[in-house]
Amino acid sequence: MAHIDYHAVLEALQNHQDRCPLCCFLEKAEDSYFDSLLYSWVGTEGFQDRFLAANGFCPAHAHHLREQNDGVAVAMLYAPLLKHRLRWQQNRHRLPRLFRPLGRLKLRRNQGPAARGSRASLRDCPLCEQIALWETHFLHNLFRHQKELPLQEAFRSGTGLCLPHFERLLWGVGKAPAWLSHHQDERVRTLQESVEEYASGSQGRNSTVWRELLEYMEGPARAVRHTGHRRRFRS
Repeated sequence: MAHIDYHAVLEALQNHQDRCPLCCFLEKAEDSYFDSLLYSWVGTEGFQDRFLAANGFCPAHAHHLREQNDGVAVAMLYAPLLKHRLRWQQNRHRLPRLFRPLGRLKLRRNQGPAARGSRASLRDCPLCEQIALWETHFLHNLFRHQKELPLQEAFRSGTGLCLPHFERLLWGVGKAPAWLSHHQDERVRTLQESVEEYASGSQGRNSTVWRELLEYMEGPARAVRHTGHRRRFRS
């Protein structure tokens, strides 16, 4: 797990000056998450239950798990989930028992992991939730320590935040510090000028400014945005 304090934010700003420092921090934190999952959590009853109750990972993080090339971990996590997903699908098409005696009706919902998994919302991926928490803590510390000169210098030396993370900062605090907003504005102006030159043919077609544009607009391809559009099995 990633522990986030002022020094963790400062280190990310200092070590990742050619990309969004928060995106880089999250990539490293995701790798740490999967290391812990593979070598500590898989097979433990607590994690297995939480995984089942969340209806597994979102598709993006499921494929990230696949990239770890650990078939045993995938089998241990997804074989039980497969059994329950099939059961949920079958239960969806069963006719209700209308003639069951009223005295035998069970009014309380089953709160076991499998039952909760059948009702999991679109945003219940355990890693998506953890990433949202990491983002919040990182941006909170960035804003909280905004007057620290080493932090300001490290931020100005880099490219700044990608647009999704800058928007998330604004959503969280309402108004970003003036020095940070100014740096973001400079980044946007520079990027716009480079893109216009590229589109007009002034820059060679070997330029990678279009990649920079996409990464600034959407964050890196590996990142998962919390838009709630994941396809899930629902009861």
